[in-house]
Amino acid sequence: MINNINQLIHYKNMKNLFKQRSLNSFQIKFDLKMKLTTLFLIVSFLNLYANDSYAQKTKISLHMENATIENVLYKIESLSDFKFMFNDNEIDYKKKVTIIANRERISSILKDIFSNSNVAFEVYKKQIILKIDPLKNQVNVTPDKEVVLIQQIAVTGNVSDINNQPLLGVNVTAEGTTTGAITDFDGNYSIKVDSDQAVLVFTYVGMKTVKKVVGQETTVNVRMIEDNQSLDEVIITATGARKRVEMGNSIANLKVSDDVKERPINNVFDILQGQAAGVSIGASGGSVGMGSRIRIRGSNSASLSNEPVIYVDGVLINNESNSISFETGGQSPSRLDDINPEDIESIEVVKGPSAATLYGSIAANGVILITTKKGGAGDPRWSAFMETGFVEDVTTYPKNYQALDASGTPGFNFEAADGTFVHDVVNSFQPLNDSRTSPFRTGVSVGAGLSVSGGSEALTYFLSGSMSDSEGVVPVSNIKKTNFRGNFGAQITDKLKMSLTTSYTNSDLGLPLNDNFSLGLMSQGLDGTSSFDVNNGWGEFTPEELFTIDTRQLVNRFTTGLETIWKPSEKINVRVFGGLDYTSRWDTQFFPTGEAPAFLNYDEGARFSNRFNDFVYTLDAVGSYSTNFSENITSRTSVGLQYLQKLTQGTFATGFQLVAGSNSIAGAATTTSSEQTIEQRTIGAFIEEQVGFNEKLFVTGAVRTDRGSSFGSSFKSVYYPKVSASWLISNEDFFNPNDKSWMNSLRLRAAWGASGVQPGTNDALRFFNPIAATVDGTSVTGVTIGSVGNAGLKPERSEELEFGADVKLFSNRIGLDLTYFNKQTEDALIFRTLPPSLGVGAGRFENLGSVKNSGVEISLNASIVETEKFYFDLGIVASFIDTELTKLGEGIEPIIFNGVQRHVEGYPLGGYWDEEYTYSDANGDGFIGQTEVQVGETVYLGTPFATTDISFTPTVGLFNNAVVLRGLLNYKGGQKLYNNTGAWRNGNNMTQELNDPNASLAGQARAVASKFLGTNAGYIEDASFWRLREISLTYNAPQKLVSSIGFSRVSLTLSGQNLGIWTDYSGLDPEISSTGQSNFATEEFLSQPPTRSWKVRLNLSF
Repeated sequence: MINNINQLIHYKNMKNLFKQRSLNSFQIKFDLKMKLTTLFLIVSFLNLYANDSYAQKTKISLHMENATIENVLYKIESLSDFKFMFNDNEIDYKKKVTIIANRERISSILKDIFSNSNVAFEVYKKQIILKIDPLKNQVNVTPDKEVVLIQQIAVTGNVSDINNQPLLGVNVTAEGTTTGAITDFDGNYSIKVDSDQAVLVFTYVGMKTVKKVVGQETTVNVRMIEDNQSLDEVIITATGARKRVEMGNSIANLKVSDDVKERPINNVFDILQGQAAGVSIGASGGSVGMGSRIRIRGSNSASLSNEPVIYVDGVLINNESNSISFETGGQSPSRLDDINPEDIESIEVVKGPSAATLYGSIAANGVILITTKKGGAGDPRWSAFMETGFVEDVTTYPKNYQALDASGTPGFNFEAADGTFVHDVVNSFQPLNDSRTSPFRTGVSVGAGLSVSGGSEALTYFLSGSMSDSEGVVPVSNIKKTNFRGNFGAQITDKLKMSLTTSYTNSDLGLPLNDNFSLGLMSQGLDGTSSFDVNNGWGEFTPEELFTIDTRQLVNRFTTGLETIWKPSEKINVRVFGGLDYTSRWDTQFFPTGEAPAFLNYDEGARFSNRFNDFVYTLDAVGSYSTNFSENITSRTSVGLQYLQKLTQGTFATGFQLVAGSNSIAGAATTTSSEQTIEQRTIGAFIEEQVGFNEKLFVTGAVRTDRGSSFGSSFKSVYYPKVSASWLISNEDFFNPNDKSWMNSLRLRAAWGASGVQPGTNDALRFFNPIAATVDGTSVTGVTIGSVGNAGLKPERSEELEFGADVKLFSNRIGLDLTYFNKQTEDALIFRTLPPSLGVGAGRFENLGSVKNSGVEISLNASIVETEKFYFDLGIVASFIDTELTKLGEGIEPIIFNGVQRHVEGYPLGGYWDEEYTYSDANGDGFIGQTEVQVGETVYLGTPFATTDISFTPTVGLFNNAVVLRGLLNYKGGQKLYNNTGAWRNGNNMTQELNDPNASLAGQARAVASKFLGTNAGYIEDASFWRLREISLTYNAPQKLVSSIGFSRVSLTLSGQNLGIWTDYSGLDPEISSTGQSNFATEEFLSQPPTRSWKVRLNLSF
């Protein structure tokens, strides 16, 4: 069936022998490796630990009566780190056996199981390979009929993954026969088939099945692709690792370890973009280091955050959006940007309350679980990368216009409509576009990193370090980062395993002033003059003055987690985990004396210095008990406890009128300071029961209870139940194999559950604010009521019903996931304004509102063409989401914010509202006057959030995967965007619509309506768009060449980001959010648009 284990070891020894004989020719490279290895000396030393192999030491206890061999093997896997590989056409895994073992070696147990059969087993590291041994238990048999011998064809080949890395343990069978083989350490196999028409079937857990006709070839090489929709795929849940087939919810599991090598990835937002149905990423702008808005299945809350919670290796992390403490405009950093994408192995997106129940009263907006890379037993495996690139501004900005009559007097189109102005000349200029005045540069980025992983059966490690230096398109926009990570795993005993994860990030971010800020670059260019001759086309301040302002954020962040897993018996599993995410942040802003713009006396010198320490603590304990009620019914019961604590400590210091040449607050003429402490604690407990029937039907029920410090004092605890079912209907007997030749797998699933979002830290509290006052000429201290509080305040509660189906079609070449969800949020927090006469502050939050989100999600993965030399794969993820505020609360008027946005019952949250208008060029003169525009009622104009989001990710492989081309095309539709840049410029009289006689009538009408009639409805525009977000081209060097220079993989990738956009939106960019990652406020207002970037990256593995 396969080459035996001695041959596998022989191959490895031959490799070592080759290295020894070639030592002289590779002396320089070998010395380099030694130097690199000394950087991680402690890790190399740990490889000497453990004299005996894990396989030799492992002992387990089993008591299974009349159980199938399949269930026994599954139990052994659950009690150890071994994985079994076998050809199910050769092994009678449904045969029943009885095994009673008390702390016996696994090898002894296997000998008992297969004592009366011709099945043998081989152990390689943590792989146990079952195979047919024709010499085992051989007896002489006299055939009762003549045996016809068929001349067989010997076929050999190699199986690798998409990165040309060999795959060990791939199951290779001849379709329709019991003939099979398994690939060895180098991915090689050998098999005999009866004819050249034989079809070889290649299967491997987590990979798409591949079929190849032998034909005239005696060598068949195969490249296997990850199957992100595999039902055997392992999903990380609150109770531990579970198979996807057991889950009744839609959970996106993204294998992204190689994405940074082949895609233009700068942060976690880039990784998630366009990869999971129902997950929307909204970019805030084009400055480096800026955060993005993440929404999973829409927005649930009118008042609280709609951002998902983030766990990294089990540690709840600080995911603060708009993470800046003074005025910079709207665009701002996010703490999610601190995570190094180079270290990420996979990302799971837990989409809704029905899936996130066990995460409790913080999880209604969804949960993102990030798993970083870990080490494995074996020699040190090194990876390195070097990259460089550039970023450029590609936007054409609208010009500043001014119309003049023959005497040089300014005038406007609406005056021409009245006959009081005649155009003679129209001047226009935009300093942001002109090469003589443009402040934009081509920003350069560089980066490099090195990682090593390996270990023994007892101790594994992964260590990495990287640095990056990225410039933005203006001189004051840049970020420098340094990241380190150390992940360790230790098998203390055969029952006890521990793992430690650690990471450190240092970043230095320079921020330009932007958006709604008078000292922003965009405002000075877009509110400039119509001629180069007047202040070089700029407004009140020039870029040279603006760039004297130094706005900076320094971050030092340390995240660590310690996990202990104890398996005292085959039925019991206990996990205890503790973690800390600590962030030290320093926000500074400096206006140098005599150099800064003369605005709010900042030219006299000013400095803002704010420091923060953020602590997030995570403590988890989960115990699971698994048993079999009968041969066909399994049970797993889990109970857990969780403690979460968030603590923020901040100090704020400000100094005005600084000594010239100094940036110290200590020398300021006027200083102020303050401090804050914010703390929130949550404790929760849960119980979950899962029952499996014949490995086909899985039913799960659970309930979690939480108590939080932010709850009202009279509200004690909240409970969140869930129930789900997953039915692998294609495994049922009635699912006739003859009828499913085109359908390989069908699973139906359903789930219902609840989770919540906690009130803000002080929302339920009655508190007082200290003040200083003067009474009868004497300075005294006192207090005022800060909030009246709400003793009955409770978390918002979201309940969700979800149905779905997972289908595999046409020899698993097409995978399709369909999901419908309906989510209802009750007890939504709404701010009730109280009469000032009560003297208890402005008002308080109450549980008044209801919000409904419903939609359909589609994920499609298709292998359209698959040959040895060429393949074409296509991935499509799509979501169609509707949101409605079903109840605002009795006595609550529509909530108006951002001028044109409202929360109104029966409409989407944050919808755009303004007075509609009509216009008519009554006299046909080509101008629209004030009397030719009529204003009507205030109406709903649209939602700021896309209702349709579709992404296409094609992948093309050429020349046996030597060249790989990937792309990401995204469509977002159904949303509107407030073009406040246009409305504001119109108010300042410099738009084309007001000055140019060639301006469209519609443009003139919206300008008149905005300027004179008080409605900006014409500037609330359709913001649907198509964007070519990514293209990458990767060259994988030939394996023979790579091996000859001592590497295992060498690849070179050229990638580009934001390469094209197609839209009817007239503003700067339809995806801009000038309010950063705010909840609902959405507008385009003087923002730096997204930039275009190119990058080249060299990846090395050895």
